[in-house]
Amino acid sequence: MKKKWLAEEAESCALQMGPMMDCVFLLILYFVSVSTIDMVRISKKVHLPGTHQGIVEKDESGQFIVDIEWDEGLYEPTYKVGVLVFRDPLDLTPIIEKSAKLGKNPNFRVILRADRRVPYEFTQQVMASVAAANVPNMLFSTVEKEN
Repeated sequence: MKKKWLAEEAESCALQMGPMMDCVFLLILYFVSVSTIDMVRISKKVHLPGTHQGIVEKDESGQFIVDIEWDEGLYEPTYKVGVLVFRDPLDLTPIIEKSAKLGKNPNFRVILRADRRVPYEFTQQVMASVAAANVPNMLFSTVEKEN
């Protein structure tokens, strides 16, 4: 009686490409959606002030970004948090408080992106909203000046 070895039988192993293609397309969709969400976080209309010295932030977790767009004709700022638009900076306080509590990040901070033409009084109102929300960390976003 001879033993049959499994290796002697010619078996074909076909790879199923359908599930692999599904995974690849899901990954592509995920990265496209995440990159567009990140682009919505900041306003394109804000022209940041320049500086010669500054620190490049390495850890971007726990950021709450507030954009202040300036309308010179109306002498009026517009406050934006992502896609939300506010006219009164005091309306930012409950949203900042809620974000600080939800994230539970010890490094939670508010990043203020103010247009370089915004008068200081409007920036000061946002700083008061951040202080009212009991957030101790706030940074100003700038760009590096070219020499």
